[in-house]
This record gives sequence, structure tokens and C-alpha cells, in this order.
Amino acid sequence: MNVERRYTTRHKARRGANLLTRAATVAATAALLAACADHADVDAVRALPNGGSAFHKALQNDYADLAGGERAEADWKDAVFFTGRAERAANGETFPPQGVSERQIPDHAVGDMTQARTRLMAVLNDDNRRALPAQASLAQTGFDCWLQEQEEDIQPEDIAACKRTFDQALSALENAVVERPSVPAPAAAPLPKQFEVLFDFNSANLNATARATVSEIGAAYKAYNPATVLVVGHTDTAGASDYNIGLSQRRAETVANALAAEGIDQNRMRIEAYGEVRPATSTGDGVKEQANRRVDVVFDKQNGQ
Repeated sequence: MNVERRYTTRHKARRGANLLTRAATVAATAALLAACADHADVDAVRALPNGGSAFHKALQNDYADLAGGERAEADWKDAVFFTGRAERAANGETFPPQGVSERQIPDHAVGDMTQARTRLMAVLNDDNRRALPAQASLAQTGFDCWLQEQEEDIQPEDIAACKRTFDQALSALENAVVERPSVPAPAAAPLPKQFEVLFDFNSANLNATARATVSEIGAAYKAYNPATVLVVGHTDTAGASDYNIGLSQRRAETVANALAAEGIDQNRMRIEAYGEVRPATSTGDGVKEQANRRVDVVFDKQNGQ
């Protein structure tokens, strides 16, 4: 399935206080902006030799496109960010799209973006990167573009354009997964039970008990070598449901980062987040419950099975 490659050239209308603030900043810091531009050399990063796969080459070009669009608008911070990602792709590095919690996303958009990223990570795997490199690249860069525009939350047409690119590419990846014939796998050796990493109330930080559990998971990973590590964030019912979706995503990402530090391959991890809707212990609304403030970690299949 072909997905139209497009990142609309955008001319953002800065209005009111934003326009005045930006004009004053540009006038006062012209030398600093020129220095920033040196670190957003889109042509140079686009021309870097790329010895990676077709996916890495597409990713290099697509991130360079994003960097060029932001540089044209004098958005140096994001131009430098996307240029850096293009350079990583040129070096043959495989890395995930940004997490929702890594940007200041408005509350009204957190739930949709969290669910979209969960869908993306379910199909952004090595098989699809090899089989559909252009679509895999557009899905990743389209999500990062959407995330960046949604953080600004002032240009609905630009948000829609990035989301449209993402949705088309994601659909291609999901349809490829549906259409790919399944091959029955031989019976695998029993894997460990589900692990639970528990959190303090309204926190996405690991306490001492949680760190011990993460170390236990790291040791089990080395012993069993699972093909996939599912990392699923949850909350209790205290707080608003939209807020809890974001909190569960942050918890899952915290555990995923800690597991990576334990030596677990990030490409084998799949992150999901469900907020308060899948409690381990049923409670009424607004109830603080330790058992529900958790991240479940599940091993799926031994590698090579």
C-alpha cells in the first residue's frame, strides 16, 4: 500500500502576545539564532552517508523534512531536535518515536495521543521496518510531527496534516500485519509469571521496592530470553480518567527505561497504557488502591521459539 509522502510547508500565523514576544526575541537574539541555525543544517544532515537499511534511509530523509519545515519558521529548538534524529537515522540507529510525556501535551489530547502511540508501537517492529520501510518511517516521523504540533496547539491545520500522515502510514502497517500469513509456532518453554511493579500514589517514579522488582525482571529476561516484553501501565481510580491515562503512560515508560538499563532490548519491548480501566482490584470511583497503581510486565514467547 502506498502512503502519500507529504509534510505541508507551513507558514504559521503568530498572533497577539505570541507574535509580539517572538518578534522581540528574534530582534534581541539574532546572533544566538544564527548560532542555532548552524546546528540545524538540514542539507548537511540529509547528505550524510547512510549505511543502514531502507528504513533508516527513509527515516533520515523524513526527519530532515521535518527539520527543514521548522527551520523555515525559525523554530530552532525543534529544527535542532529533528536534525538530531535525522543524524541518528543516518548512523543506522533504530530508536522509538517520542513518548507522549516527553512533551507538554494539552490535557484534551493526551488520551488520543497515548492510544495512537500504543497502536504504533504494536506494529513498528523489525518485520514491518524491513517489509514497509517508507510507511514505517512515515508512521514514526508523522507521530513525532503530530506530537510537536500538538504541544504548540495553535495551528489546527498543521496538527491535522501531521496526524493525517501518521494515520495513513499506521493503517498501512496495521493492514500488513493483518494480511501477513501467520505461521504456527512450536510450543515454547514455560515463561515466568506476570511481574507487577507497584507505584506510590500519583507517582511515576520507582521506589525501592519497584527497583527491586525491575532487577528481578532483568534477571528473568537474561534467563528466559523472551521474544517480546509487554509493559502495561495502570492507575487506581483516584483522579480524572484523562489524567490517569497520561499517568499510566508515564509509569510504563519509566519501567521500560529502567528495564533497558537492566539490559532488556528496547526493540523487544511493547508499551501500553490503560489508565484506570483495567484494575487488578475492583473499587469504586475515586478510590486510592495500591494494587491498581502498577505496571504489568509480561514475557511473550522465548526467542527462537
